[in-house]
Amino acid sequence: MDYPCALSATQRALLGEAAALFTPPAVGRTLRDSTTLRFGLMTDPQYADVDADVAQQLYYRHALQKLPQAIAAFNQQPLDFVVTLGDIVDRHAADYASVLPLYARLIHPHAIVLGNHDALALGTLLADRAALPKCYYAFRLPGWRFVVYDGNDVSLYCNALNGDDRYQAEALLHALRLQEQPQAEPWNGAVGQQQLAWIEQQFQQAQRCGERVVVFGHYPLAPLTRHNLMNSNVLVDLVTSYNIPCCFAGHNHTGNRAMRGQTGFFTLKGMLNGPDTVPFAVVEISEDRVTMQGFGGEASISFAV
Repeated sequence: MDYPCALSATQRALLGEAAALFTPPAVGRTLRDSTTLRFGLMTDPQYADVDADVAQQLYYRHALQKLPQAIAAFNQQPLDFVVTLGDIVDRHAADYASVLPLYARLIHPHAIVLGNHDALALGTLLADRAALPKCYYAFRLPGWRFVVYDGNDVSLYCNALNGDDRYQAEALLHALRLQEQPQAEPWNGAVGQQQLAWIEQQFQQAQRCGERVVVFGHYPLAPLTRHNLMNSNVLVDLVTSYNIPCCFAGHNHTGNRAMRGQTGFFTLKGMLNGPDTVPFAVVEISEDRVTMQGFGGEASISFAV
């Protein structure tokens, strides 16, 4: 199943307009260019109606000006879809009412990855009345499969109705701290066993169908920093074993990149940082090359596959 985590009626009712975050993108039936995949990426607008933290260069209200600039630029490009790699809001679920209408201006299909700040905000709506929803899914275009992993799957944002997910996160965090691992931070999460099995199933199905795979998530997988998915090593091993060409993430607002085997891991810069910078990227993948063109201070890169 490409979308195994549909909302229950209770979750949908409690989430209200935020339930739209759990809708998979309605991509077309063909690529715009039969030989090249093109998609847009942005991450971490983190809107909040609070004053800027100038010392940390965090400009929460500026998302309402920055997002329309990125969306307008994407609308000028021939793209197959756009992905927001997480943290649409910073802390309050009510803030989605200010941000989500901006995305209505986007003319391309939109895939949403939920970040840790999204999970924190949504958790306030659910409290202990419903489990924090999972949000991992896949969508497809001819010759391609796009796998979105949910790093909030096993996290401290889970509530009592998520079974032992929160307990697993606490135990993993404790073990990582004993090992002095840099990603042992309470704002990180992990991918659970059921999701890992589903991801590998997606990779296997893609192989059988002759599809190429691209992976998206909020928590970076490589290189190893304090912002990584808590069990990023497990997912790195899985992704590289299937020679996935590239994985894209957010969460670490300074950006980053790494090559592991034949796989490129790219962390995009956060839109929240700085009063005026609007980082985003357009990725092209042809038969033998991945090219990421960065805008607004985002890095550009090209490598053979």
